[in-house]
Amino acid sequence: MKLYSLRVPYKGDAKAVLLKAAYDVSSFSFFQRSSVQEFMTFTSQLIVERSSKGSRASVKERGYLCHV
Repeated sequence: MKLYSLRVPYKGDAKAVLLKAAYDVSSFSFFQRSSVQEFMTFTSQLIVERSSKGSRASVKERGYLCHV
């Protein structure tokens, strides 16, 4: 299993705020990297905003597994 993204969000009352993020998109082609990173950013932001504070979840999206 390969880790492509590690993000540390803070979920306040309104929106989740990103504290730190790291990405490894080197296994994707040069022209796909920005799209893949944008997909991971959007998906993780959406999952964090829709989940409750302190909860754990695993979401499968487009063949990728996201853990919150």
